[in-house]
Amino acid sequence: MTMSNLKKISMPLAIMLMASTAAACSGTGPAKETGGNVSEKPAASKDPVEIIFYSPLAPRTVEQFMKERGDDIQAKFPNYKIKFIPYAKGTETADLIAAGQTVDIIMSTTTTINELVKHGLQYDMTELIKKHKYDLNRLEPSLVQFMKEYSEGGMYGLPVSVSTFNLAYNKSVFDKFGVAYPKEGMTWDEVYELSKKLTRTEGGVQYYGLTMSVPHMLNINQLSAPYYDPKTNKVLLEEDKFKAVVSNYARFYQLAGDKAGDLITQWQNYFVKDQTAAMMVYYASFTLETKFDFDWDVISMPYFKEAMGVAPQYTPSYMEIAANSKHKDEAFEVLAYLTSDEYQMKQSRQGIMTSLNNPGVKNAFAQGSDILKGKNIKAYAPEKAALITPKDQLSGIAGAKATSIFKNIVTGQSDINTALRDAAEAARKEIETARVK
Repeated sequence: MTMSNLKKISMPLAIMLMASTAAACSGTGPAKETGGNVSEKPAASKDPVEIIFYSPLAPRTVEQFMKERGDDIQAKFPNYKIKFIPYAKGTETADLIAAGQTVDIIMSTTTTINELVKHGLQYDMTELIKKHKYDLNRLEPSLVQFMKEYSEGGMYGLPVSVSTFNLAYNKSVFDKFGVAYPKEGMTWDEVYELSKKLTRTEGGVQYYGLTMSVPHMLNINQLSAPYYDPKTNKVLLEEDKFKAVVSNYARFYQLAGDKAGDLITQWQNYFVKDQTAAMMVYYASFTLETKFDFDWDVISMPYFKEAMGVAPQYTPSYMEIAANSKHKDEAFEVLAYLTSDEYQMKQSRQGIMTSLNNPGVKNAFAQGSDILKGKNIKAYAPEKAALITPKDQLSGIAGAKATSIFKNIVTGQSDINTALRDAAEAARKEIETARVK
């Protein structure tokens, strides 16, 4: 198997978790100003056509798709019949290919896109982008760069949605211990000082300063420290930048002493259910989807001192035109609409993050939502995000090894240098095995 093919096989579950909740983004505004006005582009067929959507490796019903996107697309293109094929037993990617079923637009994440290439459904849209005079500069740069690198200089898809991470906090825990609330623009060191004051036992109850999901945090780290370099075939777990990321997160767990192991597995329950964790870093969309039983607010993810103002890597959703599509021009019209200011603004106002590099659309976030009234909305619209690191199968192997040794570090079973050296060696062996298959 070639390296080009190998890098696009699905990643381990621990890493794929990160992208599983990425939400969709879209907008409103004069399309003429954005280069997204499909009426000004080369006309596709005006005859009735069926545009078929498919989302591999992600369970989604027809009803969900139509509510999320399909109804809007159908309203915009009344002459097109919008159809969605759910991913299920009998409709997995290989099943569709075997049955001769074509699709037009495939919905993916930075990891499930591997399924697209695994089955030869990738299609470089570069010529369509030129033909329709589509301006890629309208999109968030890191999302475009990831896709260009993944497509080896081409462009398999356009980012239509994005999610980021931020820090949510429980005001009651801060009030209980008389500690000032977190402030926008804090560094990790400053949040660590807060965490030291809040990680304590009171009335027989263990409280924690900060909780997080380790696989996610390593995968979307703000220093863009990768697990692995596909170009040089080098495992990077022992590099200083990656070590700095691990060390930063580990110190928060080490505050918990012999409870550090529990904090790794119960990180979400401690914040949401038990309400014994003062702060939690996770998907920003999580606070929009969860009904908390306490007074909460958010700040942007704390910054590394060497990367001030840089948010975590975005977790985007892309849409790709399938190689076997019979309606590529019409499908591109749909993608141009889904990334237009018009559609993106509408979605942004409803509390869905935009994939556009447009301050106006970003600043409109959640203006039509009651959930975030009185909250720090700035934390949902970062001005700059870290570049997205490789998410291929071999990177996933190295990432899984790093995640597995994190507990040894925070519980004192191993020092960080030894743990990362062991993880790197294990990753190299497994990667070599995978490369020769």
